[in-house]
Amino acid sequence: MIKDMLLDMIFPRRCPICDRVLGNINGCGGSRCLVCSEHDDLPFVGRVRCMKCGKEIETDTAEYCSDCERYPKIYKRCYPLFNYIEPVKGSILAVKYRNRREYCDYYGSAMAEMLCDTVRRNGIDVLVPVPVHRHKLKNRGYNQAQILAEVVGRHLAIPVCTDMLLRLEDTRPQKELDNLQRANNMKNAFGAGNSHRNYRRIMIIDDIYTTGATMDTCARILMEMGAEAVYGAVVCIGVA
Repeated sequence: MIKDMLLDMIFPRRCPICDRVLGNINGCGGSRCLVCSEHDDLPFVGRVRCMKCGKEIETDTAEYCSDCERYPKIYKRCYPLFNYIEPVKGSILAVKYRNRREYCDYYGSAMAEMLCDTVRRNGIDVLVPVPVHRHKLKNRGYNQAQILAEVVGRHLAIPVCTDMLLRLEDTRPQKELDNLQRANNMKNAFGAGNSHRNYRRIMIIDDIYTTGATMDTCARILMEMGAEAVYGAVVCIGVA
């Protein structure tokens, strides 16, 4: 506790949305500044969404988005929190590329609130963050998916397992590729790690969902390892 207070004094925490220093403008100790809390217009995924990937869709007469209709997924269902647009887009990229890992406290807490009933209803045993390659981990110093999973796990009292999946290849960023290239990019990127036979209903945690290639590759490996069902949850998902 004292260590955290000292770190907050030396490296003040910032609002994950606008990057303002929280200590100067938010006396209530929240995870967002007062300005952003009062103007709560964040791009949450709407009620009408794909029953597979969770992407927001325009009509409630369709069960799946066009992408999930064309390309069937192995995982059972994914639960995104936000649409991948501003201001969340810039914020989550700051987590990934500008060492704003403290933003994961807000995003992980919000994910936990979203997932509370889902986790209980589906009997989720464990959270598995999407791993990063050792080269990226060395350069970046952290895996944002693991930090998110740890925050979610702490709030929901669910274990986090970081050794079930391995990152075998240091692939190109998915944002640079089209759909087919993304699928090929992920094909051999992951491998099986340690088997945990007491975990059978798994939820994969990641920051960004684009086409679902990463999520589905990880789900396939976990199913081959003996999982009964694999779900996913992400901070944000690309819009159609």
